[in-house]
Amino acid sequence: MDLLWSGLVRRASEYTRIERKSQFSGVHEIAFKSVKMQDQNKDI
Repeated sequence: MDLLWSGLVRRASEYTRIERKSQFSGVHEIAFKSVKMQDQNKDI
């Protein structure tokens, strides 16, 4: 039973780490796009 729970906990923590990583890269991507758009607006 303990082995089952430790496996579930490990899988859950791995999932949240992956989820956090994808959220972080998504935020990074949005910030990068907004900076890029601001630069383009300055050129006009």
